[in-house]
Amino acid sequence: WKAMLECHHSQYITISLAYHCRNSTKTAPENALRRRISSELIEETECFGLSFADLINSMASYVEALNGWLHNCVLLPQERSTRNRRPWSPRRVLAPPIFVLCRDWSAGIKSLPSDELSGSIKGFSLDMEMLCEEKGGGSVLVSDASSVHSSLAKLLERLKKFSEASLRMYEDVKVKCEAARVAYTNNSISNSVGPF
Repeated sequence: WKAMLECHHSQYITISLAYHCRNSTKTAPENALRRRISSELIEETECFGLSFADLINSMASYVEALNGWLHNCVLLPQERSTRNRRPWSPRRVLAPPIFVLCRDWSAGIKSLPSDELSGSIKGFSLDMEMLCEEKGGGSVLVSDASSVHSSLAKLLERLKKFSEASLRMYEDVKVKCEAARVAYTNNSISNSVGPF
């Protein structure tokens, strides 16, 4: 996660610097090579967007399935009173740490800003498509290039924020799982020692 965050941060800085160091020429001729490169970039961006959405959906489904399977394996204790019924919590009953891991991981995935990133990917693809459309006179309008730069910067910023949120989620889940492991181990030891 840390390496991914550093990579996305570097990409964001690079595109920002490239925009400020661009050539002073305000128009660029459309040629076959430029159209092919632009077309490939659009294709790759759309593929990235679909792959990202599939990754998030697959990860969420996988963790939800694990979480559901674990809860199906637990025989919940009979409640004495239906009035004070609280949902079963792995922390409250000191369940094995895998329950805490799956529950917190599932909640963490849902809290990631994946929709914002997906929207930025789509926005960048649309701006690239508009830029690649045939322009009268065969030149690229400066406002179109600026729009593409703006959407690419936004995409890379959202990618960086997603990476930061993923790293925070990973570290938070790791800490909570370790705390649950320690509590579970201490509870298991104290229950096994008993009075002499």
